[in-house]
Amino acid sequence: MTEFSDGRAAPGGSASGARSGDGPPAGLGSAAPPRLEGTVSTQMARFLAREVRRTGGSPGEVARLPDLRTDVLSDDLSRVPTGSANAMWRYLVSKNPGIRDGALVVDIPPPGGFGLWDYMLTSGPTLMESVRCTARHMGVLLDPALETLEGVEDGELFTISHSTCPYEPDVSAAVEVFALVVLLRRCREATGTPLVPVRVELRQKAPRSRAALLELFGTSHVDFSAAATSLTFLARDARRPLPKAQPGLLEMLCEHAAMTLGAARPVGDWYDLFRLALHSCFEQDSLSLETVAQHMTVSPRTLQRRLAERGSTWRGEVETARQEKALTLLQDGRLPMSSIARRVGYSDVRALRRAVRRWQSRPTGSFGNGAERT
Repeated sequence: MTEFSDGRAAPGGSASGARSGDGPPAGLGSAAPPRLEGTVSTQMARFLAREVRRTGGSPGEVARLPDLRTDVLSDDLSRVPTGSANAMWRYLVSKNPGIRDGALVVDIPPPGGFGLWDYMLTSGPTLMESVRCTARHMGVLLDPALETLEGVEDGELFTISHSTCPYEPDVSAAVEVFALVVLLRRCREATGTPLVPVRVELRQKAPRSRAALLELFGTSHVDFSAAATSLTFLARDARRPLPKAQPGLLEMLCEHAAMTLGAARPVGDWYDLFRLALHSCFEQDSLSLETVAQHMTVSPRTLQRRLAERGSTWRGEVETARQEKALTLLQDGRLPMSSIARRVGYSDVRALRRAVRRWQSRPTGSFGNGAERT
């Protein structure tokens, strides 16, 4: 068995036995700089934003986290928070009538719609080698910390497996099917043939009707509740030379991918995203460590560790957010202090007054006429 995601060979195989042109060993997501973790490409964000608009939604309102401005989405070197992409996925699933049968109805972009990722997957000497390169550079399209792709040759079979970040079960099922459908379509475009998988495996439970999924994949061999999400082809099909292959093209694309990842820039660093998620949850009255961590697509423990690295704590950040919100409302002067106290999480007006004196060392009466009303 030969594994193409990281160059290691399973027992009985040899990493040194790779065919010429395979390139250097490719670790899962190893090509992406750590600063890109927690972000996706603008190619993916543009696709999701277009689909949200097509269903009548506003990408900015759905995502709640920036940044989905036109100037950001038009810049291929910008990186959008993964939380924004995830929010759009959840919206699309909630608005999609076909989801009960396991199929998310979206318009998959034509070749090149996902940018460099598309070209790497369709331009190598063989499908196997294309998958190898694409696996190493998943970060050019998706979150390198959460998305992986690998190709494994096992005897007469070649399996492409994909894993994504954890979602709610219905969202996870839709995203996994979407990913495999895109992979299958690109594999067909790469080979120039109506390639049919020997087997399709999905982690989701079997839907009430399998007809939509069987039609999508062109095979009745679709297994559910599997350990991984994957497409399996005959190895001989994956080894055939691709019709669009040009000598040295895949190597050039891999180099370009590495340069793109090196030059890519997140819209905001993780702390900017944390502050935005914190205030968003504050406004929605859903403030908790777990909720903010979910918005950022990290674990609560990871979030606490990152705050500690900045010399901060979760409790301190919440207190700062409360202070900023309370002072804003007090300066606005339209709400009585009892309402402001409830909004920012204080038990009563006296607790809020003590907090304000601690923050500002001045009486609450200086914040406007309305602030003193109870």
